[in-house]
Amino acid sequence: MRNEAWRWIRDTRGSVRYLLAEQPMVAHFRWDHHAWGSTWLFPLVAIASYLLLILLLKILLIPRKRPLPLGPIPAIHNLCVIVASAAIFVGCWEATAVEIRETRWIRSRKFKNAAEWIMCFPLGTRPSGRVFFWSYIFYLTKYHQLFDTVIWILRKKPLTFLHVFHHIAVVCVCYAWLEFSQSLQIVTILASTLLYVVVYSYFLCRSIGWGCWSSLRPANCQIVHLAFTLLAYVAILALHFTTREGCNGMGALLFDALSTATLLLLFLNFYLKQRCSTDTKSLNTQHKVIDQNKKQL
Repeated sequence: MRNEAWRWIRDTRGSVRYLLAEQPMVAHFRWDHHAWGSTWLFPLVAIASYLLLILLLKILLIPRKRPLPLGPIPAIHNLCVIVASAAIFVGCWEATAVEIRETRWIRSRKFKNAAEWIMCFPLGTRPSGRVFFWSYIFYLTKYHQLFDTVIWILRKKPLTFLHVFHHIAVVCVCYAWLEFSQSLQIVTILASTLLYVVVYSYFLCRSIGWGCWSSLRPANCQIVHLAFTLLAYVAILALHFTTREGCNGMGALLFDALSTATLLLLFLNFYLKQRCSTDTKSLNTQHKVIDQNKKQL
């Protein structure tokens, strides 16, 4: 019985690995002009349309004071992001494992171990193969996540510069990953998809009325993620200057680092303002209670 269970687990794992990392569509992927969304014009038009849509929705909803009833749409959107992020996490993990196994003899010439290759692609790396397939899928999901803003506006919630900048920056950064075969993207994809599973699970629980741990609030998770990413940049800089040839796509990595640093500063500013506002409200509440007690006395 136990042997049959292990055999079933092994067969299932093999089927999942083939589906996510070894089938021809994944293994022979190439980022070129045939791939949807691969031209510079595509993200530029998408971002311009995104900003225009924000402006249009804001204007149309000026007369309306109450939030627009959306029904199950936010919950469905959050669930889609969770499923897609989990699939990308597993797919990228399996693709990385297969690439490490199949390119061991090439990798051993340039890197001491697999961890260095995961962080630092060698010079001349082309955006093709299993890992870049999942990077491409991750890039496409960034356009789907722009729908976050539509839901936010229709719910009549205040739209911040941080929210809009974050969505635009992520689209540009993910495009640069593929266009310049940027190093570090495996680590970033795994960390980001794990973050999205946690954050959008929080959103899903809130949208269906379930309680959530306060420590899992999106701002807390995002700050931890951005801080981890900045530490990863320090590690890849060390690899770039200590390996024989250096790492591929360092120009794109500089743009990525600047975007991440800007986002971290904006998130910290937003987080501190939230904490100050919460503390002020709690103090005001305490003062009101004290005043009421004095009046009763």
